[in-house]
Amino acid sequence: MNSGFFTLPQEKQQAVINAGFKIFALYPYNKAPMSEIAGAAGISKSLLFYHFKNKKELYIFLWQKSVELIRCALQEQGVLETDDYFEMLRRSLRGKCRLMKSYPYASEFSMRAYFEGEGEFSEDIRHSFFKLEADSWNKVWQRIDKSKLRDDIDPLLMYREMVWASDGFMHQMVNSRNMEFDRIEKEFEKLIDMWEKVYQKAGA
Repeated sequence: MNSGFFTLPQEKQQAVINAGFKIFALYPYNKAPMSEIAGAAGISKSLLFYHFKNKKELYIFLWQKSVELIRCALQEQGVLETDDYFEMLRRSLRGKCRLMKSYPYASEFSMRAYFEGEGEFSEDIRHSFFKLEADSWNKVWQRIDKSKLRDDIDPLLMYREMVWASDGFMHQMVNSRNMEFDRIEKEFEKLIDMWEKVYQKAGA
């Protein structure tokens, strides 16, 4: 990509990124029109191609950007600064909801990128996703107070169940065009409260 993109005003960069997230979230990769991305960003198609030489380059940039944004959002909430797993989930939820206020389609884009059956680089993205998931789990596992969890559960399965449920919940919210992020946060917090009752030892 053209490094000149990063010299654009921050608002214009965000407009292009949000437009890319939205259009690639709504369409399969092969059917996502670059003209719609340019239109949603408020720039010409030729200027979009000046900064990104083709659709693939833009898509890979957006994937890397989504990973970076999520990582920063979690760091800002101090997710790994507690050893309470369910408090980690609450902080993660707050971080993701705040991120969605600035980048409403970032999570939906990430999910479609992972499940995308088309595209020559879909396997690369899946490999990247699995590596991120493994790294995330390793950091969580090293940090949490495991004595608070019930002895008769598989912690990794518990973790995956929660990741899958989180992705499904966010997918449903985006598909319903429900962008009331404060309500999303409150609704999902109820799920975390339920998981805490199910998976944590009584009185822990």
